[in-house]
Amino acid sequence: MGLFGPDDTLIGLLGHTDNSQEPMPNINRRETIFGLIISFMVLSYLCVAFRLWTRFAIVKSAGWDDLFVVLSLMSITPGMVTLCIICDSGFGRHFITLTPDEMAGYFRGIYIANASYTMSTGLIKMSLLLQYLRMYTRGTFLYNVCRSLLVFVGLWGAAYSALAWVPCSPVHLFWDRAYAPFEMLTMNCYAYGSMKVSVFTATYESHAAVNMLLDLLVMALPIPLYFQPNTPFKSKLGLVMVVLMGTVVNIFSVWRFATMLQHRSTTWPTFDPTWYGPISIVMAALEIASACICASIPVFWGSIMAATSQFLGQIFVTKEVHVTSQHRFDTLGSSGAGHSSQDAFHAVELQGATLSRETSDEERGENITRTKIEWTARTQEAPPTPKFYELWAGKTG
Repeated sequence: MGLFGPDDTLIGLLGHTDNSQEPMPNINRRETIFGLIISFMVLSYLCVAFRLWTRFAIVKSAGWDDLFVVLSLMSITPGMVTLCIICDSGFGRHFITLTPDEMAGYFRGIYIANASYTMSTGLIKMSLLLQYLRMYTRGTFLYNVCRSLLVFVGLWGAAYSALAWVPCSPVHLFWDRAYAPFEMLTMNCYAYGSMKVSVFTATYESHAAVNMLLDLLVMALPIPLYFQPNTPFKSKLGLVMVVLMGTVVNIFSVWRFATMLQHRSTTWPTFDPTWYGPISIVMAALEIASACICASIPVFWGSIMAATSQFLGQIFVTKEVHVTSQHRFDTLGSSGAGHSSQDAFHAVELQGATLSRETSDEERGENITRTKIEWTARTQEAPPTPKFYELWAGKTG
């Protein structure tokens, strides 16, 4: 029996162990939370905006994957904003030191943050899978794998999103527990809202584990393109870049899962969600933001590189000058003969356009020097967009 109830309940684990002497982790500090959340949010919005610009204005080939990446970004935004707001409700401090109003404010905020995360993590995976369907040939093995996985991710995301958005019936019981925690033991709450430790931890940890495995699987799906014999070298480099960017997303996913196991979803060694929760919750927000970034960069990167190469090619012009002299000696001429001469031939050639002027000379036995000057301007052409980026941008999809 804990201080406030049975040990198998969250309220029973409150104050189970004195952790007041633990040093505050950096991730619990307001400035750290604000810095990470705001910077990743701004970067993700910029990358998604460039993606949409490429799809609508450049290649004119928008698809369902663009819609789902926008939905994912829009769904995680309220959660990221809420994480900054609940810093005023004790987020980052010990839960047992909060007032009932602060606890209620925290539960409201964590309700929005958790529900937006569970929904957006399914949407961003569906966006990537829809992108893969544009890359693979219809009817192939990998195409069918992507389609089957798309159905599974949709069902998985819908199920956990429903549990997150409706953790109690009625929903307001989720944050009203701050005012009546003992009565919550008999209230109609389940999954994310359950007061049973086993149910509460199983819900969070099962979602995190499946999410991590799906991230690894989605990251691995484009790798077979690397081993195809007709894949150009630049396309292989692009694949390596995509895998490296996907690794960043998986780092956040694995890191979050590890922290949840370490503290048993904020219940070990004592139930302290505002103290042990920030690392897992912030990692979840950064995971979705980085996934939106990584899903967008391959789409617009090829167009930006092609435009940059073309722009630089128009600036740097190579000029070549050829000077040719021709000498003619008069066999009848005398050394004292006068002469009037102007150089016989001048030709200027610039980018295929030729301007020439030729003057006659009075030959009086003197040496005649003919000089021909050629100017050639060459414009360096931009290299073609790598095929891999064309696939991601939707040029062939």
